[in-house]
Amino acid sequence: MKTSSNSVCPVWLGYTFLIPIRKFQHDPQKILSPYVKEGMSVMDYGCAMGWFSIPLAKMTGSHGKVYCVDIQAKMLENLNKRAVKFNVDNVIQTIQVGKDYNPDELIDRLDFILLFAVVHEVPDKQQLFNDLHKMLKKGGMILFAEPKGHVSPKDFEESINMALKEGLKPLPERPVERGLSKLLIKE
Repeated sequence: MKTSSNSVCPVWLGYTFLIPIRKFQHDPQKILSPYVKEGMSVMDYGCAMGWFSIPLAKMTGSHGKVYCVDIQAKMLENLNKRAVKFNVDNVIQTIQVGKDYNPDELIDRLDFILLFAVVHEVPDKQQLFNDLHKMLKKGGMILFAEPKGHVSPKDFEESINMALKEGLKPLPERPVERGLSKLLIKE
């Protein structure tokens, strides 16, 4: 199923994702710390302005790398400014889909990928899961989450099935309490 460019999160809405009260529902430390460790190479696919990217960079530390991927240049510009402000600009590398996104440059290099409220916006979901599988190291994980109500459980399961077709395996954990979420691993 294809989505139109109108379904991409508008930049103005990205500012609302940075409101501190969001931490009560989506605390990056609580959600990510079980899976992300110092020195890891990780990707925040659909990073927007970096609600999760900045904490990911702090978790991976100066010996880690966080690849922040988004389709919108303005989101990435704002993320780069925030990375400087939080002194993690040496860890974060922004990548714009359609400009400098090349999954073949990251084959077998990632320990962890975050897909938070983004897959429903991707026109070719099967290709996305194919690319992500290639980029993960053996034993690497994907935390995949979608907003309940915005994405139906049926559509979420269809996306999970696409991930399974690419060779990813589901783990029993439900990493995000609210919404639809699944942890996937490359065996």
